[in-house]
Amino acid sequence: MRASYSVLMVVRTFTTLDRMLTLREALYPDPPHLKFVVEKGSKFARGLGPHIEQLGFEVLTWAEAKTTRFDVILAAHATAALGELRGLVFVVPHGAGYNRRVGWSSGSDRFATGLVDGQLTTEAGTVYASAIGVSHEEQVVRLRESAPEAVDRAVVIGDPVFDRIAASRPRRDEFRDRFGILPGQKLVAVTSTWGEWGTVGSAASLPMKLLAQLPMDQYRVLLIMHQNVWFADSPAGIKAKLRDELDSGLVIVPPQTPWEPGLVAADICLGDHSSLSIYAASIGCRFLLVADGRKELVPESPLARLCEQATRLDLEGDLRRQIEVHLSGPRLLSPQDIANSIFQKQNRSLAEFRFVVRTLAGLPDLPDPPRMTPVGDPELIKGRRITAWVVVTRTGDDGTVLIERCPRIARTSWAGPDADVCQVVDHAEVDEITLSNGEILLRSYPVAKAAGEKWVDATLTPSEENGIAGGRVPTELPSACVAAYRHADGIAVRWRGGPRVDVACDDVFAAATVLHRRWLNGDPLDRPGCATYSYRPGEVEHFGFTPAP
Repeated sequence: MRASYSVLMVVRTFTTLDRMLTLREALYPDPPHLKFVVEKGSKFARGLGPHIEQLGFEVLTWAEAKTTRFDVILAAHATAALGELRGLVFVVPHGAGYNRRVGWSSGSDRFATGLVDGQLTTEAGTVYASAIGVSHEEQVVRLRESAPEAVDRAVVIGDPVFDRIAASRPRRDEFRDRFGILPGQKLVAVTSTWGEWGTVGSAASLPMKLLAQLPMDQYRVLLIMHQNVWFADSPAGIKAKLRDELDSGLVIVPPQTPWEPGLVAADICLGDHSSLSIYAASIGCRFLLVADGRKELVPESPLARLCEQATRLDLEGDLRRQIEVHLSGPRLLSPQDIANSIFQKQNRSLAEFRFVVRTLAGLPDLPDPPRMTPVGDPELIKGRRITAWVVVTRTGDDGTVLIERCPRIARTSWAGPDADVCQVVDHAEVDEITLSNGEILLRSYPVAKAAGEKWVDATLTPSEENGIAGGRVPTELPSACVAAYRHADGIAVRWRGGPRVDVACDDVFAAATVLHRRWLNGDPLDRPGCATYSYRPGEVEHFGFTPAP
């Protein structure tokens, strides 16, 4: 079927491509004949053209694009080069409105990138844009100061990305499940823009600090980074730098994949002066400011106001305490007020955008608004299975043992008058130093009882004859005092020179750590009993145990 009009989408970075793909959703059910072209000049565009081709689109060379007439030319950036193309140009922001000043790119340290006169005019000084999309009329006021000759081209269209995020909130539980969030867990989303003033640029240690201080059964940590962060280095290089964080349970949203589900799923966002911060705050996600990049923002912009009013995270303080206080306390900022300050035409932006495109193409608008589509499903980067932990167990007044653990790689410890801190290591761990420091050793996968008891003997009474687990590790385990393994009928927990207990459950970690806590408390293990425990406050589980024959 022949399309009724033609559109050229001009992209400069992966971020502008992301915005174009979202805006494409507004053009149905009468989609145009669509082609792409990459405007060269950005250091963050490596591999951009081939990536677009892999998505199935035709990518023109700049020379081809300059000699072809299109009904509408769309771009989520503004440069004088757009004036070289043949067609009516419609520029929109590639983030939440226009907030950031990038003097080396725009030529102005005063006005927001995208609203600078030199970006909106040709070398001859003529405004090339037929329409300049803004998310809120306050940007029109700023445009009147920064590029008065272009102000009559401004049109308030709202923000289609925000509308899709807001519309996708009913899928929150689904997204949380995709991120591996269990009932009772909190998802902490760490977001970062690019540059030295972003979260990653100024607080690179934050993800590991969170993994070290937040019990992994109560919290999960997600990292969402601006595309420019990935391509200033390389995806492989970024993953290599974050290897230990990934192996400590960090989840990362990979580049070129949907990032919006992370904001929908999150309980709290720890961010900077990026658009993701105001998107998160506008849909009701709690927000703490990590990196203050206001010097890169237009002072009177809504994003600058958010950074000014938000509570600042003390990176050297108790992160867990700050997060818990912020989550449980009253809201200092109204999500709706934040949204209203930067997004007009809410829930109508796709229709507003399509109306401008079709008007430029000389076509009447369609009778029905565009069908809202949800944000894409999340894709995740995860590390290896965690096989060593630092664990704190605390006994409550009712005898319930609270288990709090974090990955050993994060190298943390909790200490307190009622806390027992120990290291627990799984049999699957292959690092000798980690194994030798384990106080409680586990076999998480079921094993026959005879093999399990042989492993216990080798673990708790090492010798040159039996080695460790059949010679797998040729060193002794001086720290090991408890060994526990799963078998077909339950779990066996054994102490070096101490009791031997059988447990009726399938959680070998809980069985070993809870009974060890009870043993340290002086509770009897030489007769049948029942133990209660919790990985998360308020969620109590229990198991029965008996002395082993």
